[in-house]
Amino acid sequence: TIHKFELALSLSKLALIQPDVSNCGGITGWLNVARTAHEHGLPVSSHGMQELHVGLVAGQQNQGWVEAHSSPIDLYTRRPLVLTEGRAVASDAPGTGVDFVWKMLDENCTGKDMHE
Repeated sequence: TIHKFELALSLSKLALIQPDVSNCGGITGWLNVARTAHEHGLPVSSHGMQELHVGLVAGQQNQGWVEAHSSPIDLYTRRPLVLTEGRAVASDAPGTGVDFVWKMLDENCTGKDMHE
């Protein structure tokens, strides 16, 4: 929660803060953490689903790093993370920029196609 990030920022000497949109209150929660990091003079980086975080990090004055990892999530999105010369390229698609291949998710995560 934002409260845990505020506590960490007040009690620690952090070099950056690394919220994950999936477990800090969604996009609004992530933006609250980013704003709080900015108020403390710290960059905000990402943790977790890299495709979703590229646009969030890119939109911040205090942008840090986008965590890029070899995750099987790339198999389930129409546009996996694009890196050009070591930099993440934000999607120009509307919304979050993440477009899942639902059929693959259904078949590989539940063992059946739930969208038939």
